Amino acid sequence: LMGKSYKKSIVAKFESRKDIEKNIYEVVKLRLPKKFKHKSTVVARTIIEESQKHSLDPLFVMAVISGESSFNPEQIGPVGEIGLMQVRPSTGKWMTEMMKGKWKGDKVLYEPVTNIKLGVAYLSWLRAKFDGHGQLYVAAYNMGPKSVKNALSRNIVPKDYPIHVMKRYIAFYKDISKKKI
Repeated sequence: LMGKSYKKSIVAKFESRKDIEKNIYEVVKLRLPKKFKHKSTVVARTIIEESQKHSLDPLFVMAVISGESSFNPEQIGPVGEIGLMQVRPSTGKWMTEMMKGKWKGDKVLYEPVTNIKLGVAYLSWLRAKFDGHGQLYVAAYNMGPKSVKNALSRNIVPKDYPIHVMKRYIAFYKDISKKKI
């Protein structure tokens, strides 16, 4: 995601630290609404496991969650996106079928574990579709792949949403750097 600035970034400095997982558990517990705190361990573990499964940085996934829903599993977006990763029901159904699962309806998107699994799988699919171009696949997560391709055809590179996610991503690493790990 960071391109040429990666090697000098705070991300490169801290990403190999084992205590990042401990930080993930703490952040999830702190940020989930009170009625979901009892699920914080399973939510954090799902973020870590799904990120590893799809070769994504779990702090990047948390940055997406933070920006999309502020860690609120009941969040509903302006065009019907649901849950932590703001997955649209049509995308959730499609991803479930791609993953050889059985779609059980829109309500499953309110379940944090299912929402994370589908959202991370979709991010991974978008990354492949856009040949790993971070700015494009992150933008596509927000505005859809067709909209990104339309923008590119008009020589416009979407950057607002990727910048929004990147600021949160770097902030998570800065928080870790401030702690005595």
